[in-house]
Amino acid sequence: MTAQNSLTDKAHMHAALPTRAAVFAFAALVVLITAARIAALPAIPIGLYFDEAQYWHWSRSLDWGYYTKPPMIAWAIWATTSLFGDAEWAVRLAAPLAHAITASAIFALGRSIYGGWPGFVAGLAWLVMPAVWFSSALISTDALLLPFWALSLFFIYRLMATRAWVWAALAGLGIGFGLLAKYAMLYFPVCLVLAAFWLPQLRKALGGGRWALMAAIALALVAPNLLWNVQNNFATISHTADNANFSADLFNLDELGEFITSQIPLIGPLMFFAFVAVLWRAGRKPLELAPDDKFLLAFTLPPLVAVTTLAFVTRANGNWAVTAYVAATVLIVGMLWRGRFGRRWLAGALAVNVLIGAALIFAIFDPGLANRFRGVRDARGWDETAAAVAASVDQYGPVSAILVDDRTALFELNYYWTREGGPGAPAPLRMWLLHGEPRNAADAAAPMQVQDGERVLVVYLTHDENDLVRDDFSAFRRIGEIVMPLGEERDRRLVLSIGEGFDPVPRDAAFRARLAAERRRR
Repeated sequence: MTAQNSLTDKAHMHAALPTRAAVFAFAALVVLITAARIAALPAIPIGLYFDEAQYWHWSRSLDWGYYTKPPMIAWAIWATTSLFGDAEWAVRLAAPLAHAITASAIFALGRSIYGGWPGFVAGLAWLVMPAVWFSSALISTDALLLPFWALSLFFIYRLMATRAWVWAALAGLGIGFGLLAKYAMLYFPVCLVLAAFWLPQLRKALGGGRWALMAAIALALVAPNLLWNVQNNFATISHTADNANFSADLFNLDELGEFITSQIPLIGPLMFFAFVAVLWRAGRKPLELAPDDKFLLAFTLPPLVAVTTLAFVTRANGNWAVTAYVAATVLIVGMLWRGRFGRRWLAGALAVNVLIGAALIFAIFDPGLANRFRGVRDARGWDETAAAVAASVDQYGPVSAILVDDRTALFELNYYWTREGGPGAPAPLRMWLLHGEPRNAADAAAPMQVQDGERVLVVYLTHDENDLVRDDFSAFRRIGEIVMPLGEERDRRLVLSIGEGFDPVPRDAAFRARLAAERRRR
């Protein structure tokens, strides 16, 4: 071995040491944070949210699709509850695991593009993002979509770097499974086209049939869900389209402003301002962007621009553009890492997000703070509520069904009665169909039928259409109410009635006119 070769080998070894240290450091970090989040799940004093209870209900009967979502979330809950039972923490277990995978893929991508320690900071930035603090404590379709998005992004980058067919196949798997988690994965092919337009090396990597292999694998995975939609009147696809709500008032500056400001608590204030600065710089000096920067921008801009436009045209929830922040996190860290001021800003941003995470944890465990948030408040006390409704059946005699007028009540009561170790439903639980046909997942899951209507306990939660419910029975009388204290002078009030002889009136033009009049009156 020559002296020159010896020096070269030593240089390579020393260059690899920081990268290796970053890998070990990040592995230890992600294990530590994820273990802490899993350990905290059983201590969370908040019951399942309505959506979580609905997803758990789906997981009792595995399928290729469900009324409002693709099947991945039901599959994930089935897997965790099959292993650990049906307690709330087991229903939510896949969420912190999913975010750990997302952060690991972000680390791998950042390490490949900018180096080991920038990759470490990018993965850490994801783990301490305020939205991830919150999302790790509940099960959602976003939590399950993001690891497939992040993994697919890493696979595409490796494909561009190596042109190896295995990366094309893995990207196809990631895209396909992502679509089974949430249809927002459809942004990914759009991003891929933009990236290929900007980057000749990616066009070459996709050539030679690699793009076809990727597409074929993705389509093969999602095909059963598409077939399920065909067999079920395109239920999930229609619901996804309905979320855009183009029937509402169009072109709303207030909705646009609300969406933009919602991104600040989503990723943290200092990270948000850094993101704005990165986008501003990229727009002002596009010729100075490196190919890797363009690659990351291509997987950031399409979902962000699409959802921002939708927010202006009609409305958009704050989380609808969350896929943009996978690549954006790597881009922000990579660009700020180049200067001393940028690294200091990153340190401050991470510190602020850790403090926000600590505040979120404190708020969850403090009833006074938690009850200020309607979503948190609405998820409290459903186990006691379910026990009180069951006690009402014992008090007022056997019934042929329990009829609820709200989908939250349907899925919450169902979970707390029928989960493992639950007391069991005191009677078949049914949903009153306001429109005479299913309009949501609860309507489709347990619609009220004439054969169930001999003697029914009617449980009002919304109190909106009480008179309309009354008219669907030949005899109807109010018997009482349940007032469930939620703390801090907040209550859940359920009105109880007994209905006999269920025979719903026709949902014709006269009924629709009466319904419209009732809503105008309120």
